[in-house]
Amino acid sequence: MKQVELRRLQMTGGASYTVSLPKDWVKEQGLKVGDVVAVLPRSDSSLTLVPHGKIPANQGKGAEAVLAPSKDQDREQILRTVVAQYLAGYDVIRIRFHTASRPDLRVYLREAARRMFVGSEIIEESRDELIVQCLSTYGDLPVPKVISRMSLIAKLMLRDAVESLKNRDSALSEEIIKRDEEVDRFYLFLIRQLTMAVLNRSLIQEIGLADPRDCLVYRVVSKSLERIADHATTIARTASEIQSPLPQRLIEDLSKVSDLTSSVLEDALKSLTRVDGAIANTSILSAQKIEKDAESVMDKLFDLRLNPKTVVAVRLALESLKRIAEYGEDIAEMAINLTARRRELY
Repeated sequence: MKQVELRRLQMTGGASYTVSLPKDWVKEQGLKVGDVVAVLPRSDSSLTLVPHGKIPANQGKGAEAVLAPSKDQDREQILRTVVAQYLAGYDVIRIRFHTASRPDLRVYLREAARRMFVGSEIIEESRDELIVQCLSTYGDLPVPKVISRMSLIAKLMLRDAVESLKNRDSALSEEIIKRDEEVDRFYLFLIRQLTMAVLNRSLIQEIGLADPRDCLVYRVVSKSLERIADHATTIARTASEIQSPLPQRLIEDLSKVSDLTSSVLEDALKSLTRVDGAIANTSILSAQKIEKDAESVMDKLFDLRLNPKTVVAVRLALESLKRIAEYGEDIAEMAINLTARRRELY
């Protein structure tokens, strides 16, 4: 069906409105008189017609995935499969173990599910089976709220990571590394939400979005925040490689680059929240300046006569700051995309 067909709304029996379906479409779907067609309301005021037999099995609540990993699969492979079912939107994930499976596999998967999945509970566990149930409904944590939480954690991780580097604070570094798991949890939960919204557009408003196309925007934003947290973790890890206090001049240069990076990220997130193209463009211009500043600091490192490990650590931290700025730039570009979308409404 490549042409738009206009059909007049009619009333049948004084109570029901009807619209006839195009004959070619009915034939293409293999339908006949008496077959059931599902009518799905969408958030954009449209209706989607789907032959009843073609509705995805995991479209509704309570859908269950059953996994039966072989004895030859290692635990990382099995975990990746479990994560895939979670992201696909299954409410219940049932894992049936091979009789030759080691007991520690069940423990590993149980703890991984609790650590990685928002709102998950182990509702049944035995020697042969593990059942994970995802309890959070889509409206409990709408997408903007998840993004806000991820943003706050990522910004604080960046700030503290640079402090741990400058002060060689290993305790703070370890704390930052643990915080990264929280960002990963929210990231997986958000991808699960967006996946379900793509499958069922009636969920768009329930997860806090105004337009189905916004799913792509927030997919990019969430991935950028997840990567920003990863780079903050990288910076924190470099603190253990610095064996002696950094020169004051280098600390000041690092502070300058990190402050500008934080400003880029702050403006990018602000432009997203406010759907403000002007702030987004300011963030992008600042991000482009960071690469030059970071390269300038790198050029000075050999003049400071630092030991090789410290030089490598500082360079790695500066590279991560550059990458964080680039991810901030990506977020700002998504905000600009949203501004274009909002103009369509007026």
